[in-house]
Amino acid sequence: MSFFGAAAAKDVPATVLVEGFQIQAMIPTVGLIQMFLSDEQKPILTLKDATVYGLEAGNPVGSMRIAELLVRKDQCHAVIFHEMLSREDSALLPRAEPLAVYTSHYVVQGEYHMGSDAYITDFMLMATSMFIGAANVTIFPLFQPRTAMIQQAPLAYVHRSTVRMHHKI
Repeated sequence: MSFFGAAAAKDVPATVLVEGFQIQAMIPTVGLIQMFLSDEQKPILTLKDATVYGLEAGNPVGSMRIAELLVRKDQCHAVIFHEMLSREDSALLPRAEPLAVYTSHYVVQGEYHMGSDAYITDFMLMATSMFIGAANVTIFPLFQPRTAMIQQAPLAYVHRSTVRMHHKI
């Protein structure tokens, strides 16, 4: 904590998937990751030292480096962390269910964390958090990517408004 009581930001390496793009960057986070990502008072995600890759055929962006990239949180299909964070930092809920979650462009399979009384049929709709946490994820594109993209990670958060459907695996 600083002199004025605000916690210092911690840079965490991550990959962010948005429609047609993969962004590798450092995310300056404060506090619990899920609460930080789901903070509705801050609708923009700041990405530092970002490398942006155009994934879809016909996209004129091959790759570009940007010192600071601002991305609307509601456009993030998934925020994927390269290392597993502690339960205290990740704020993952206690119960995990193996699910495949589909957005318009990606499938994110993993152990999705939810409350102990949540029903799998409606937990995405009933969740109060903007982002849903999952551990041990595998990512599949729903298109033929023109460049390599992230395939596995220990931790990811999927924006619930991007979810089109989900099922048990």
